Amino acid sequence: MFRHYINNLSRTSAALILFSSLSAQAISLSTYRIYLDNDSSTASFIMFNKEALPQTCELDIVHRGFNEMGKMLRVDDAITPTNSAAPWFRYSPRNFIAAPNLTQTVRFTLRRKANSAAAEYRSYLKVFCDTDEAPVTSESDLDQPKVGVKPHIIQNVPIIVRTGKLNAQVNFSSMHLEGRQLSFTIHRKGNRSVYGTLELVNKKNDEIVDYTRNISLYTETKQLVQHLNTAGIPVNQLALRFVEDEKYGGTIDYRQDVKLN
Repeated sequence: MFRHYINNLSRTSAALILFSSLSAQAISLSTYRIYLDNDSSTASFIMFNKEALPQTCELDIVHRGFNEMGKMLRVDDAITPTNSAAPWFRYSPRNFIAAPNLTQTVRFTLRRKANSAAAEYRSYLKVFCDTDEAPVTSESDLDQPKVGVKPHIIQNVPIIVRTGKLNAQVNFSSMHLEGRQLSFTIHRKGNRSVYGTLELVNKKNDEIVDYTRNISLYTETKQLVQHLNTAGIPVNQLALRFVEDEKYGGTIDYRQDVKLN
């Protein structure tokens, strides 16, 4: 489970978290994705401050790109990409102090535009939080050498906006087995991104053998290489399945038998 979680963070930027201290993450979020369309015109998530000190938080909109193989690309911050979601929504608050052990709700609202063409737009909500105060030290610590380090937490949450009805399809290819590890490629077609869970299923009893959550293939990405553990089950008894999350506009539930190439 932990392996899948870390892999997904680096691969999808669902939440890119940077630390400058060894302390645990101070601010937790109730979601790793924001989705808006004509039927779901509002969205929100909750931020919770787990620290004993207040956190000053700033929210901003940034952008990231991807290549055809799903590798993240940096973009020029001075240039707003044509698929930016920023013009399509409002959000608040943008600056606030998160009190210790309390929550803060951030709300999003779709900006409706007449006669807009069906398309998908994407931006990222950059969440930056910092402690307001330095930690209290005892007198016995005063003569000890110190490193002035405070936690700086940056999280980037994808924001997806869809205007109109869009379609996407997925399928699998290039299946190879090394020991118990099944390597394969998931392909995306269509005019929207896909987001969901990859599963390796035992066809005899429909039990899930292994899985990876939070898989994203954005509109720039045509394919993504993935790996799942067969647990020693013969591959002719296995099927790959991709299930989209309905909360984020997903409709795909695709299953394909494993056949080694």
